[in-house]
Amino acid sequence: MTGEECRAGLRDRREVWIDGERVHDVTVHPTFKPVVDLRVRMYDMAHEPAWAEIMSYREASERCSILLRPPTEKAHWHEKWRAVGAYLMDIRGILTRVGDETVGEMWSLYDGRNVLNEIDPCFGDNIDRHIRRVLQQDIFHVSANTDPKGDRSQRPQDQDPDMMVQPIAGARLLSSVADETLCRRQPKVRLWPSRGRNPGNVRANE
Repeated sequence: MTGEECRAGLRDRREVWIDGERVHDVTVHPTFKPVVDLRVRMYDMAHEPAWAEIMSYREASERCSILLRPPTEKAHWHEKWRAVGAYLMDIRGILTRVGDETVGEMWSLYDGRNVLNEIDPCFGDNIDRHIRRVLQQDIFHVSANTDPKGDRSQRPQDQDPDMMVQPIAGARLLSSVADETLCRRQPKVRLWPSRGRNPGNVRANE
């Protein structure tokens, strides 16, 4: 993905509001443009000859992000460290959560795909396909780890079911209201449904 493709991807149907104002284009709004520009810079660096070998690697016939590469050896972690360092030096500052926030969880699920397949044979293939899609499309996604409208003083199973997202086989969630700091500048957000996640006695805010 190029920087311009990243900007274009943010001009979609998402609704972003700040101080009561509807933001129609986060890429040009003065509040969000600076951080969008910094994120875009990461994509552009991967296409520049001076940085391409640091920010990307070759996978078959295409180049993919070093930061999204599933690590299978210690050297891969050093490559990520070097890429983040080069990026931060280039922007001459600090931007937190610049790499993919949740792809590490995907790598863990991939490592445990045999266990997942014991639950449902399609799970292992799904996580493999997801990781390949992240690499090929250069997707940066974040997670909304609990339903914003839930009461965090209660356990997930004690919540009002009409206020919480519940997984239903064959259903696809097309939209939601999310209080997540990165939603406005990322192409993909993964929601973990709260109900059914925690069958024990731990409260949602613990």
